[in-house]
Amino acid sequence: MMIAFALFAVSIPDNQTEASSVRVGTYSDGTPAYLLTETLAGGRTNFSCDVIAGRSRLHYRFYITGGGPYYKNSWSAEDYVYGGESPFAERIWEWVQSH
Repeated sequence: MMIAFALFAVSIPDNQTEASSVRVGTYSDGTPAYLLTETLAGGRTNFSCDVIAGRSRLHYRFYITGGGPYYKNSWSAEDYVYGGESPFAERIWEWVQSH
């Protein structure tokens, strides 16, 4: 009976989700930046997430205001997603909208 229980316990699948990352661009020094998908929280139009580049971790918050998508990050940058100031923000927004 103990052997049967041991076999059953071993066969139980691990339900933990695997962390994944999506490349959202490259900094001018060549460092790639990745969206950490496991950090996504919220809905499609009001969400937060983290991006990692090298040893740096950056937190983003996205929201709708004035009829369009905006972002704010932990480096105090804040702008319209499609304003051209942050291609990373645009790629993050587009990835979330399509997934």
